[in-house]
Amino acid sequence: MDKLTVAEILGDIDAHWPEVNTPASRVVLSLIRLNDLVVERYKAVLAEFALSQAGFEVLVTLRTLPEPRRLTPTELYRSILITSGGMTKVMHGLEAAGLVQREDNPEDKRSRYVALTQEGARVAEASMAAVSACEERMFAEVLNEQQVLQLANVLLRTVAKIEAAP
Repeated sequence: MDKLTVAEILGDIDAHWPEVNTPASRVVLSLIRLNDLVVERYKAVLAEFALSQAGFEVLVTLRTLPEPRRLTPTELYRSILITSGGMTKVMHGLEAAGLVQREDNPEDKRSRYVALTQEGARVAEASMAAVSACEERMFAEVLNEQQVLQLANVLLRTVAKIEAAP
């Protein structure tokens, strides 16, 4: 069965628990559902590159770094919100595909770097281009360019203020 729409969920809340239907709860519910919809669309795009969401995030995170584009596994899983156990599985898959390689850490013999390979950079760039096109299409279907810009600005300001709060 398909998931209920936000409007259907809010209808149930209005009917049975109206006091929790606040502007803040509607924002959070909408953001959670938007995340689900984005991830759903990403899965189809990333499947073309044989990447999971976590694998994509690892490649993109490494690609955003200056050369030699590498981090320790701990730095990586902190960057992409994945558990260390999940990171190990993702790393094995990316390494087997030749997208990342492990390198010795000269400052700490107990750890190794995860470094992006040339093929990993190519896949990161191609998959990011496909994901960006998907995002553009998704929002263009429902908002005009000015509305997308306004939404981006409001969300960025909101997240920055919440992150800065004690």
